[in-house]
Amino acid sequence: MQKAPIGKILLEKKKIDQAQLGAALERQRQQGGRLASILLEMGAAGEEDLLRALSEQLGVPAVDLAGCILPLSAADLVPAQVASQASILPLGMREDRVMLAMANPQDQQTIDEVKFVTGKKIEPYVVIDVRLRQVQRELYAIRQRDPKQEFWRGMRAHEPAGKLPPQGVLTIVAPELPEPDVSLAPDEEILTIEVSTSQDVLQEMAAAEPAGGKKVLVVDDEPDILRMLEKALTSEGYQVITATRGLEALQAVKSHSPALILLDAMLPEIHGFEICKKIKTSKRFGTIPVIMISAVYRGWRYALDAKEAYGADDFFEKPFRIAQLLKRVRELTDSGVAQAEAEPEVANAAYQRGVALYRDKKLTEAEAALREAAQLDPFSPNVHYALANVLLARNLIYEAIQEFEATIELKPDLFAPLRSLAILYQKKGFRNKAIELWERALRCSPEGERDEVKAQLLKLL
Repeated sequence: MQKAPIGKILLEKKKIDQAQLGAALERQRQQGGRLASILLEMGAAGEEDLLRALSEQLGVPAVDLAGCILPLSAADLVPAQVASQASILPLGMREDRVMLAMANPQDQQTIDEVKFVTGKKIEPYVVIDVRLRQVQRELYAIRQRDPKQEFWRGMRAHEPAGKLPPQGVLTIVAPELPEPDVSLAPDEEILTIEVSTSQDVLQEMAAAEPAGGKKVLVVDDEPDILRMLEKALTSEGYQVITATRGLEALQAVKSHSPALILLDAMLPEIHGFEICKKIKTSKRFGTIPVIMISAVYRGWRYALDAKEAYGADDFFEKPFRIAQLLKRVRELTDSGVAQAEAEPEVANAAYQRGVALYRDKKLTEAEAALREAAQLDPFSPNVHYALANVLLARNLIYEAIQEFEATIELKPDLFAPLRSLAILYQKKGFRNKAIELWERALRCSPEGERDEVKAQLLKLL
């Protein structure tokens, strides 16, 4: 959600005057380039003021690169040529996220491409383009010249008092957002959401299961492809279960434990690559072979990334030859790989143990138990929600955000995690994300919570 142009923001905050803005706009008209870079080069505005204005304009925090210490290993995440063409710079990794500096953090295509190549979620930050290009040249040159050097240091960077952490030091400039005047969910709410797939639904799905040989789950939102694959696989003696959406696919995996999954990359609700990664990193379902199929992602590089970053066992481009696909299905289902499936009761026991430890304020032990439960049952919103609350209690904010996001990915209309995410993003300066989450929370808020959500939303708007 873009606000006023950066020039107007700087004028309103009296960081530049009309003459300086006019001169910068004229130079932009003649030579091109981004207005913030021009104002910085002209000396018309300070770097921190420009970063704060960019952050307010674009709704994401900014990074003062001159004040950062960056791990040079971050350069390995994105090739130098790609970084230069897209005006991006990887800043490092945090858990399952790549922190990405961008001249234009609204460039969703670039975000999606980096997400695909790295297999990680992307956390975008805005930077001034001219500073970004300067740091790009220095950082990649050092990485190529001296692979053993660990860090790049900005000209205003301060060394931490203790040991320098492996992720370096980021100097964040966040927009001046109003502090949310609501608290996060109280401790007891960890047990108040009952969001697992109902037994009725699971029994209904099992009752509809065809009799026959090994089960193959086919996931595609194109009816013609779905019918063709179902017919071909049935003629080969397989039981075929079908799904057309991401959440439906996850429920089918949990309820049927198929011998193989044919998975389209582009799906409603959850991207096919994300589903593949969830399956392959799961202790319970990780040995199920997954064949990805796609009409959008083409070429050997995408096939390689699908296997290396997401764990797919094979990758077929549409249109594919059905005989070749069936041959590969036979090879993978006949490979004799045992399905090391843990009983659901084991996952539930780990979940209940984690909750009990949480209530006893044994947070480290609670986290370990709930992570075990998440490995055994990665498709349980309850487990991810409980883990998020434990991480929040340990003040591991970004890790908690990750688990709240996993919760609403599996169950998009849960008010409690949506509300928590909105508060956390607002506290961290992500205006656009906070607005998006408050809007989503409003749509599913209980009657007694609606006025509070509206008030928070209006503050940001």
